[in-house]
Amino acid sequence: MNYVPLLSVAASIALTLTLSSPTAVLCAVTAPHLLLSVCAFSRSFSFVLGCLISDQPLMVLIPQTVFIALSLLSVLNNRSLIPSIDASENQHDKLLYVNIGVSALSIIIGAMNFVDSIKTYNNFKVSIEQSNLDANTFAASVKWYDFIKLYSLFPLPYILEESFNNKYLSRIKKIQNLTFATRSASNVTPILKQHVEGDKLNLSCDIYYTIDDDYEKREEPSSGKPVVLYIHGGAWMLGSKDLGVIQPFINEAVYSGYIVLSVDYRLAPSSPWPACLIDIKECISWVRRGGVLTHVKDVEIDIKTIVVAGDSAGGHLANLVILTENLREYQPGFEKVDTAVQGVIDMFGPSDIREPESTRKAWEECIIQKSFDLNKVDFDNACPVTYDDRMKGLKGRGLPWLQCIGTRDGLVPIEINREYYYKLLTAMGKAFDAPLNASTSFCWGHENVVRCEIQGSFHGFCGFRSVKTQLFLKAARLLLEEVKQRKGTGGKRGGGGSI
Repeated sequence: MNYVPLLSVAASIALTLTLSSPTAVLCAVTAPHLLLSVCAFSRSFSFVLGCLISDQPLMVLIPQTVFIALSLLSVLNNRSLIPSIDASENQHDKLLYVNIGVSALSIIIGAMNFVDSIKTYNNFKVSIEQSNLDANTFAASVKWYDFIKLYSLFPLPYILEESFNNKYLSRIKKIQNLTFATRSASNVTPILKQHVEGDKLNLSCDIYYTIDDDYEKREEPSSGKPVVLYIHGGAWMLGSKDLGVIQPFINEAVYSGYIVLSVDYRLAPSSPWPACLIDIKECISWVRRGGVLTHVKDVEIDIKTIVVAGDSAGGHLANLVILTENLREYQPGFEKVDTAVQGVIDMFGPSDIREPESTRKAWEECIIQKSFDLNKVDFDNACPVTYDDRMKGLKGRGLPWLQCIGTRDGLVPIEINREYYYKLLTAMGKAFDAPLNASTSFCWGHENVVRCEIQGSFHGFCGFRSVKTQLFLKAARLLLEEVKQRKGTGGKRGGGGSI
């Protein structure tokens, strides 16, 4: 299916050549790239546009290099290599020098991002080497040509293909809108109103899976495919199970032999905290009680083995699913169901909603809808970083856990994220060489926990295919394979146990 980006490149070049001058070509090719470059280095635009340039490798420089060469030859020969039909000589010269400068800036930024990709690869190796996971398997899965794949040249066609046509898993099956719980529809956020029937809101999930075992060229364990419960992000107020999801991760999990559930949950301000956490835990309960089995009958499913994964606000909820497992106050009506999970994948999830101030104010006004000064305990209970005793209960359990965050994340302060994982890993028994404030490296591993910082990346970096996304997905696959290897061994090692 590589013809998709190739056609896009060909169409782009054909379109720009019709502008009839090398400067116009340069302008058409580099102007969008420059815009994304500026946005990438502006924290205020990092959420949407920043990641589109921050994770592109050297391959993005090819068209710029070609057209820079044409322009330079035009200057040296004192004539245009491509006849101009409308630009005067003065305009030609001015635009030429401007676009040479723009392209040079693009090259510099692209080279920096290429170096960042190499650093990210080394960060993953360091983290995995400190854990019990196999660093050699990860290293062997990364090839030199992974750094110059076509999706890094023109990511948009891959985004569209993967989001709408499942390009990377053409054999994937999807079952939509399966109800796992019902709630009152008296106050429902607009994005969920499509699931309201009468006076009831049907909380639902989408299921992704494949029945083609030959696609992976390996047999599934006799106990069946384990489950990934994917929690979307959106600041606890936006998003849905099929809007704003990290589709590359969903497809990679299916490729790794999992059943993936993308889950809806009630959103603030219509439903204040902890409604969203309760909904996620009830979906786990629904899976454990055989809810998936009634809808997916063409493959075997291991409902005892569940990995919880989430991005941004979903990563925050994934952390709390672990730290509050089997706590009755978050399981109303299903108190006796085991909500322990067997693996965690946290994609840049906030660990402390009390900091920064902008996050705390959003929680006060919209999400928990209480004053921080008068309800500090409630705020603490919504912060993974405060669960000291529950963290200690994870010691020796060997829970597979992957956490990734970009070093230039503009929404989740990386310093707070470091403090949380330093505290978590210390509680699990990791002996650090130095205190956090004296550390020189923040890529850590312990037992089956891997924490890696994605060099130069922004919030939401893995929303589309890029070199750094691929490195993250390879690490995620390593963790998912570890979960599968641990199935059925019982107790703390297999069933996940309980804190």
